[in-house]
Amino acid sequence: MNEHFCEFINFGHRIAIERGVNWHLRLKENGIAISEDAWNLTKFVGDSPPPTHWMRDFGSDDKTLAELNNRRLHQNLPPLGKVPFSQHWIDFLKSVVSVQLFFKKNTTQHVVSNVLRPIRVLATSSSGKEPWELKAEDVELAYELAREIQPSGKLANDIIGVVKTQFDANHIPDIGPISPALSINRLSIRNKRARFTKSTEELRKELEERKHAEKLPERRAFWELCRIVFTENPRSFLDHLRFAQIKVMLLCGLRVGEASLLPADWKRVRTYYDASGRQAGELGGYSKSILLRHFAEKQQSENYDSAALFETTQYIPEIFREILEETLDNIVRLTQPLRETLQRQVQENRILPWFARDQLVLAAELYPYLTGNPNLLSYSEEQEIWKERYRTNFENSIFDDLHEKQIGKLKNEYQSPTLNTAVYVYYNRLKGKIPLRKKNGLPWSDGKVVWSKAYFRIDEMEDYLTSLPTKLSDKTPFRLSPKGEINPWDLMFLMPKRALSEGRNDGLCDINRYYSVGRFDSGMIMKSLSTSSPSTPSLFENYGHTEEDRSLSLNSHALRHLQNTELFRLGIADTIITKRFNRKSVVQSHEYDHRSLAEELEHIDIPPEVEVTLGSNAATVARMIKAGKASGPVVETFKRIQKTQGDEAAFAFLKVEADGFHSTPYGHCINSFTVDPCPKHLECFSGCRHLSATSLPNHRAGLVNLEEKFKVAIEIIAARPSQTVGKGNQLAHAQSRLDAVRKILATPAGEAVFPNGNDLSEMVQIRSILDDK
Repeated sequence: MNEHFCEFINFGHRIAIERGVNWHLRLKENGIAISEDAWNLTKFVGDSPPPTHWMRDFGSDDKTLAELNNRRLHQNLPPLGKVPFSQHWIDFLKSVVSVQLFFKKNTTQHVVSNVLRPIRVLATSSSGKEPWELKAEDVELAYELAREIQPSGKLANDIIGVVKTQFDANHIPDIGPISPALSINRLSIRNKRARFTKSTEELRKELEERKHAEKLPERRAFWELCRIVFTENPRSFLDHLRFAQIKVMLLCGLRVGEASLLPADWKRVRTYYDASGRQAGELGGYSKSILLRHFAEKQQSENYDSAALFETTQYIPEIFREILEETLDNIVRLTQPLRETLQRQVQENRILPWFARDQLVLAAELYPYLTGNPNLLSYSEEQEIWKERYRTNFENSIFDDLHEKQIGKLKNEYQSPTLNTAVYVYYNRLKGKIPLRKKNGLPWSDGKVVWSKAYFRIDEMEDYLTSLPTKLSDKTPFRLSPKGEINPWDLMFLMPKRALSEGRNDGLCDINRYYSVGRFDSGMIMKSLSTSSPSTPSLFENYGHTEEDRSLSLNSHALRHLQNTELFRLGIADTIITKRFNRKSVVQSHEYDHRSLAEELEHIDIPPEVEVTLGSNAATVARMIKAGKASGPVVETFKRIQKTQGDEAAFAFLKVEADGFHSTPYGHCINSFTVDPCPKHLECFSGCRHLSATSLPNHRAGLVNLEEKFKVAIEIIAARPSQTVGKGNQLAHAQSRLDAVRKILATPAGEAVFPNGNDLSEMVQIRSILDDK
């Protein structure tokens, strides 16, 4: 144990105690804390569930343990069981969570998914080592196990992240820092094929290659999602809400969490006049604009609370105004009954506010309030007609008509309709839990229960429902930054909570009467776009036409990357894009820019007559020079001529010298090879002054692979016992190439890697012994 570990534990412990958090936890044999001691992280930060994030498992990570035991089986070693972590690991986990939540003020979702889980994987795979005893090989083993557990690689990358931010940054390891010693490639290499094996036609497409294209939605999945949400008729009320949220994400570029927390009072209108009071529309402009009120994420400042919402607005482009207004106004109208129910429950502190506390209510009449199922009577073809009517336009008035018609039959003394089987099943499960009464209020004591004539007292029913916490409505308000709060009934996307009649049984849910009201959380949308379990099929699985369509998935955040890129492609200023996405710096917007080089150059203007004179290749080079994305001797000469002799002479020089744009496996080259090819082609890393760095993923991937090969070569050469001159030359040659490759990786895109290097495009004349001296 070292002093840095002790200081970190003491710091986390002090923060937790100041916040009233129970530090000393009682654990079961498998490392799971007892219910009373488990940490409710959502409650600690005052956040509004759902979801509720807990920290209760202080034992081996189940999936990591399974993969570890699979390896031990092949090594003829006995399997390991799930046991609690050592006390030092447990203290480290608690300290990390305390610091992340209360000091750094990160969200509970981030802490649980991106910090806590990777550390638990590390602790499980470290073979009994304490946190300060970790070494690079332990981290690499955890990384390999994580890749097996989660093929996408996110968990594995999170492990490298926590090693840097939690272990190295706090000086926890005795032998550290660990991160620089790791031989792990975190780059997303989608194409490992070397450039020199590609055809000429393939090389010509490099201008069209997008930067970090893996962050954009896959083309087929994107267009299939658009087809579903804009053309398909939703088959349930929840799908109707999901479609609306996805439309907002597509058209406004909101994060999934921002879309799920839209307020019902979403619309803000601004009207524009000129100095004389005339509307701007009369002068050729727009008289008014519509703004979307929402709560932006990632707006933390020094004193900002991550659990508080930050209110802001976003202008809605005129081309999207009509569809967004129609969509969101319709959702507000359809969810109004849920909003009214929730508001009454909170203000009256009741669960069933439609009835008086001492009121006797017929069991069959109460059934839709408890379950959401509007069908009280036995199944008939008429029920299918009601279901078809509702799903055509989701009109809530249908439930009032259906309920009134069925209750009329039940209370008619001359009719004896048969109740729906689901009613019998549900109430038979309640026998003995709630007193059953007759119409006069006396307890039912006549043997067999006739459910069509049985009654419940509302106060007794409410007392029972209080014991079902998972079905109670979401009543906790949200705090606003810098002050204030917003009540849950002021949100737009409310839903019936755990309504099995619709979600599992393909029926209807009477949202006019159902007592359990919840709100959407971001996880529901993310699951609906990904490949999921049979119990929770995605939108692609439910609405896809073909087997291939049904197997698609999409990362919800990729839609934000896509809109950001499209705005750049259309020539929108980065300042406007930054403001639209609630960012604090234009640098953040450029992180979301995935345009190809060709799309970036498209908006660089050069005089039309000059472009015609130069031709396509030289014009491309001219745009790169103007955009600052090219360097080298030709560029330097062009700028010097432009400065001394003017644009005309400079473009005339460019037409002759820059006859083409050359893409190498390591960067871009602008030089004239009209007569002879480059004698050093594919060895640009030798120090050629024409080489210009890029940020293309394939370029960087190739360079990283080349770096690894040179490192291996140096190790092999150095390990040879020979001390000859040849070994020294080989070692120096490999080391110089390795240094050059690393310099390319460290050079910003568009800049010359070796500005003072040699011009390797020139043929070196080797003198023969027969040449004249």
